[in-house]
Amino acid sequence: MPASKATYCAGQQDPKHFWSLHDWIFANQNGWSNVSNATDQFRKQALALGVDAAKYDACMKDARTEAAIQSDMAQAAQMGIQGTPAFYVNDWFLSGAYPFSEFQKVIEKALQGLKPPPTPTPLPAGVAPYDADPSRPGRTYDGSPSLGKADAPLIMITFQDFGCPQCASFAKTVEPTLREKYVKTGQLRFVLKFLPNEAPQAALASLCAADQGKFWEYYDALFARPNEWQEGDAKTLRALAQGIGLDAARFEKCLAEAPGETQLAKDDELAGQLQISSAPYFLLLNPKLQTGQRIPGVLPLDQFENAIQAMFKAQSSAPTAPAPIAAAKLASLPVGIDANGNFYRGDPKATVKLIEFSDFQ
Repeated sequence: MPASKATYCAGQQDPKHFWSLHDWIFANQNGWSNVSNATDQFRKQALALGVDAAKYDACMKDARTEAAIQSDMAQAAQMGIQGTPAFYVNDWFLSGAYPFSEFQKVIEKALQGLKPPPTPTPLPAGVAPYDADPSRPGRTYDGSPSLGKADAPLIMITFQDFGCPQCASFAKTVEPTLREKYVKTGQLRFVLKFLPNEAPQAALASLCAADQGKFWEYYDALFARPNEWQEGDAKTLRALAQGIGLDAARFEKCLAEAPGETQLAKDDELAGQLQISSAPYFLLLNPKLQTGQRIPGVLPLDQFENAIQAMFKAQSSAPTAPAPIAAAKLASLPVGIDANGNFYRGDPKATVKLIEFSDFQ
């Protein structure tokens, strides 16, 4: 909030001061994050840019300044935005720090006048897609299978493929201990995502089991017998379903209709956004501390446990400053404040408008 107020107040005197201070704050994030005098640093830099000190100080104390920022936050909440950075490129929504190539794709679509498909109903306030959905036991809000207590402090998002030997190795040698030691004790919750390059039909069958509340039983059965079935072997998939007590007719209907294809498509899209190309892949998250760690491939059990223990502790690694690319071009762009009080950079009449919801820390 102090950084947002500082840029807002600098910009009230001249929009170019907003963008100059905005760029300086992001470029020097590791110098002011988690220090007691950050507000003093912002003021010093604002004055160095040519901001009038008296007007700046008055603006920082004015209750309307924070109210303007709170208004942006309220707008984000109404739009279903859960975190930063988040962007709208005309009607196209991007959530997260995507590479330039992804922005380029949606900009091209916007230039062609294309519209995105209808968006799903926004999540409840304060809810993340991977949170446990109380209306669907064993599933998250985004439909993924979930195992463990809803309020577990750590989450392990696992990208799996039933036809992957390394995935089977994890399921046999590492996962049982993690379940017993961390999931059952309420310290960790598993969220399962699919990247089924080798066995998409098995993945769809497991989601049919999930529809009957027995995903993990089916998951365990598939990985317990990797040499007893092959991809596309519907007979074995049905036999496994019968073995764990699934309703045969309901399972058969689900296999035929394949409703899980939507879930697989969403998982594939997420993997692409995260630049994950093969399973197994793990994302270990501490939502409260907003920290996370990527674990590509299967590690020995002790290394998984070390990562879990480290994730319980606060991590304060400073983000790296952005590369000084195109600084001269940025400085030459027109800047201003629109009719709604928002700062803009670039041609206000441009065909494509990118709206950014951001946070300086």
